[in-house]
Amino acid sequence: MDIAALRRKQIVLASGSPRRKILLKNLGLRFKICVPKIREQFGEKFRKKELVKTALAKADAVPFAPEQIIIACDTIVVCRRKVLGKPRNPRQARAFLQMLSGRKHIVYSCLALKYQKHGKIFRKTRVAATSVYFRKISAAEIAAYIKTPTPYDKAGGYGIQETQGLFVQKIQGCYYNVVGLPVTDLIDMLGQI
Repeated sequence: MDIAALRRKQIVLASGSPRRKILLKNLGLRFKICVPKIREQFGEKFRKKELVKTALAKADAVPFAPEQIIIACDTIVVCRRKVLGKPRNPRQARAFLQMLSGRKHIVYSCLALKYQKHGKIFRKTRVAATSVYFRKISAAEIAAYIKTPTPYDKAGGYGIQETQGLFVQKIQGCYYNVVGLPVTDLIDMLGQI
């Protein structure tokens, strides 16, 4: 990835996620943030096209200029074929963590890039998948966890980075995908631009 060339572009992160902001900053890129105003809606069962559609909608929901690269991302958790988004309340957060306890689930993120090249607008997407294995979580641990603000702005109701992986036994795939931005895929996609 040519960081010098990317620095000549105006990078826009179409996300309000503080985790995505930190991960992008750690890559040494300069960027501005523009939070898209779209409603994330998923069916109960996982459909890859819905995830891609939402990521593209985020990229298209922010103002765009020819010299910009828009980076958007959407992340969901799938356990037992059910989509677990951000819990709306403590009851739902408890139900999510009980479902994840002692099981494998998959974290899917769709990266969407929007940019202009030779006068033509391009939209590129890539979906990353990481398998996460939770240990058994006690009812007391879940009760304590859902009293914190941590579960409510994260897909699946947990943040791997904020609890030092408290519930996680192991992962297979990109750790940063679980945090919310598949960094390796992003570097590869930016390098192709």
